[in-house]
Amino acid sequence: MMPVLNRIGLYVSSFFPLYILLIINNYEYFSSLKKLKNMLLFKEWLPSLFGLTLLILILVSIISLMFITKVSLNEKHQFEGICKTEDKLLNYVVTYLVPILSIKVSDGKSLLVNAGLFSLLGYIYVKNSLVYLNPFFLFFKYNVFLTDKHQVIISNYDIYELKELEKENVRARELSYKIYLVRKQD
Repeated sequence: MMPVLNRIGLYVSSFFPLYILLIINNYEYFSSLKKLKNMLLFKEWLPSLFGLTLLILILVSIISLMFITKVSLNEKHQFEGICKTEDKLLNYVVTYLVPILSIKVSDGKSLLVNAGLFSLLGYIYVKNSLVYLNPFFLFFKYNVFLTDKHQVIISNYDIYELKELEKENVRARELSYKIYLVRKQD
């Protein structure tokens, strides 16, 4: 089973595209070396805090993805009735992307409200082991599949390759209750 810290890391990484959009949306704070230097020196407190937080979130995202791509698959499991997920991932992204993109970097209240929303979502995500709701996987060719037994498979196999492996013992790693990582052999 996946420890809580790993689930937190995967939650943070699920918003990776948002971090890039936030940098683009707040380009004026990142547009020159002088502005970046001022940010690092905390000349403007709120934008600097925002920039540092984004940097930390991006680093946590990359480390979490490295975990998924490098963790050993130390178990064998059989899966049956594998099918693609519906649009849950799209709903997840769209529902929370718009409110968080409304952040006003120089407004403390806006930062606080969005940090609260991000924390609340994180609590729900981690508590319910929703590690499979992560669009960051798609950028690295990992897909999310469901089985007849309501198991979730995160895999870099496509649906046709996984279907061929049905009823075979495949190397996997249980990330959380009924959530499995199945990866092509290195």
